[in-house]
Amino acid sequence: MKRALALITSKRGQQTVEFVMMLGLIVSVILAATISFHKEIAGGFFTIIGGILG
Repeated sequence: MKRALALITSKRGQQTVEFVMMLGLIVSVILAATISFHKEIAGGFFTIIGGILG
């Protein structure tokens, strides 16, 4: 427990926590956009595939 607390309070631990928080924020935004626009994304995907396959 002391070792984990020391890692979090150190400079390296702070950078790790900040990185994980930013990664979580990015994933949350991508997930929210995908859920909100899934029909448009699927339609665009199939339009591109239809254009490629002719």
